[in-house]
Amino acid sequence: MRLADSLKNDFVQHVSYELRSPLTNIIGFADLLKTPTFGELNERQAEYVDHISTSSSLLLTIVNDILDLATVDAGIIELDLSEINLTDFLDEVSLQMADRLQESAVTLRVDAPDMLGLFVADHQRLKQILIKLLTNAANFAPDGSTISLKCRREGCDFVFSVSDNGPGIPQDILDTVFNRFESHGQHGGAGLGLSIVESFVSLHHGTVSIHSDEGKGTEVTCRIPSGDLPKAEAAE
Repeated sequence: MRLADSLKNDFVQHVSYELRSPLTNIIGFADLLKTPTFGELNERQAEYVDHISTSSSLLLTIVNDILDLATVDAGIIELDLSEINLTDFLDEVSLQMADRLQESAVTLRVDAPDMLGLFVADHQRLKQILIKLLTNAANFAPDGSTISLKCRREGCDFVFSVSDNGPGIPQDILDTVFNRFESHGQHGGAGLGLSIVESFVSLHHGTVSIHSDEGKGTEVTCRIPSGDLPKAEAAE
């Protein structure tokens, strides 16, 4: 059984790596086609190029998600801990989400103290957690609505929640939302987002919970304790 799991993880990682290179090339060439330097596209051509770019980016996200989960399963993922200024970090996340939210005509409201202070975590993984939660909320939020990101410090813990006022999740399937490939609703995607959130939160020794009311919306809450910097970094 252990050998089979090892072979499965090796296969998934190999295929994922092999897919990333051509997908990155497709995205790059699609972006080049949009550049006026290479000639003007007519309206239909521009629309098709946008479809190629959007679909390729979505596929690359899925491939990266599968690769992340495979590395977690294989036990080979290591957190790159660093000191994070949480106020600057939230600005960074908001900026990265701006285009995605504009596509859905959704507004992001951030509710956080002016000075959240410093926090030790894996910057990239923590950002992935928030981006996944915000993207998921935007997928289900009605056009023109607002999704909320609430953040606070409780001792050494960073506590944050993402909520929307979308259709909510039926109670009979609420327990399965963190399962892989569980997709609920027409915008559910590959059903990997919440599974990755749970995996990365767990790697930080944190917890994640979800509350949802049908017809009223969903709220996902994460609590992550501050990590410890490597001794060499902490001494600097």
